[in-house]
Amino acid sequence: MLRGFWRFTGVLGLGLLTQSCSLFEKDVYVIADVPEIENAFEMNVLWHTSVGSGVGKFFSSLSPAVSEERVFVASRDGRVAALDRSTGDRIWETDLDDEEENDSRRSPRISGGVSLGFDKVFVGSENGYLYALDRSDGSLLWKYNAGEEIMSAPAALADRVVIYTTSGRLVAVNDDNGEEIWKTSDEYSELALRGTSNMLAVDGGKVLMFGTSQGKLNMVDPGTGTLINSIIVSLPKGGSSIDRIGSVIADPLFLEGELVAVGYHGSLVHLMGTGSGAGTWKKDLSSYRSMSYDYSDLFITDDKGHVHSMSRRDGQERWVNRDLSYRDVTAPVSYGSYVLVGDMDGYLYWLDGATGAISSMERLDSDGLYIPPVIYDGIAYLQTRDGDVYAFTGARSSEEE
Repeated sequence: MLRGFWRFTGVLGLGLLTQSCSLFEKDVYVIADVPEIENAFEMNVLWHTSVGSGVGKFFSSLSPAVSEERVFVASRDGRVAALDRSTGDRIWETDLDDEEENDSRRSPRISGGVSLGFDKVFVGSENGYLYALDRSDGSLLWKYNAGEEIMSAPAALADRVVIYTTSGRLVAVNDDNGEEIWKTSDEYSELALRGTSNMLAVDGGKVLMFGTSQGKLNMVDPGTGTLINSIIVSLPKGGSSIDRIGSVIADPLFLEGELVAVGYHGSLVHLMGTGSGAGTWKKDLSSYRSMSYDYSDLFITDDKGHVHSMSRRDGQERWVNRDLSYRDVTAPVSYGSYVLVGDMDGYLYWLDGATGAISSMERLDSDGLYIPPVIYDGIAYLQTRDGDVYAFTGARSSEEE
């Protein structure tokens, strides 16, 4: 379900809001019941802690950023913390709610992910600020006022940090002091899914790619902001304005020269390289969730909550799991021989990577899971809506309990 997921602009947006409410009052979606299974194993929790008050019911994409020794996490209310990767012990915590620009706001509304680079930690906010913190002690080094919502993770590369705002504007600032280097013009649709894709640097940092609210995958030169290429991913059709929403907010994938992108009311496209945009295969599939992969397959959650596995080579479907229909299923992540997804009631599901069947499930947060785990060196790190942070590994047999 796309709860709190639309972005509206001006009078047109208000009219469409009324229209969309009437549409969703119809009994169109049937939410699947929580599956009843006998767990094959229980997840092995290494440690569990929390950061701030989480994100509540808001659409914030606050995923942990993991380094060799630390896990960096943030909450919507402005708390940013560094945790020991082995124990979960708090090394430092900074409260951005104390900054003067947030005095007149309910909170800093941190939403733009957590990124690492240049011995710094970067977070963006819906209040329009990009913050740079010292990675060693959490001290605030500088901040930049973009004046527009930042809802994706900043991209740190070369000597600059690039942010992508919800109006479709790219901004590059100097890593040392936050001074603006370049800025592009707006590129947005008046009705779009709320959120933006994370930016992906490829070709040794020479190309920065990201999805747009207009259904395209754009590629720019991070040195100047110049558009290099633009590929249409989503070209939706339909009788209503909502049917014609074609946002690309799922993160693109670039795998050994293979480019994969997906759009809402669009397609899953597989291309070679970043130049011509020549496609090798294409499938009709609508999604607003990012993808995952292993050595041979792609994994993707569609807009109905169905989880798909398909061949990277030709897009042939290997399996699809429909047990979690309309349960607000997260993006999938490949973890060993399993594919992990969460849902709106806070269950984490372990799908068999070969068949898609649910092997085990565990409830971690009654308010729900909204992002998949981050996998680092064989350990999974997961942040829940309540701000709980888990480090776990996969699996000891339930017979050993």
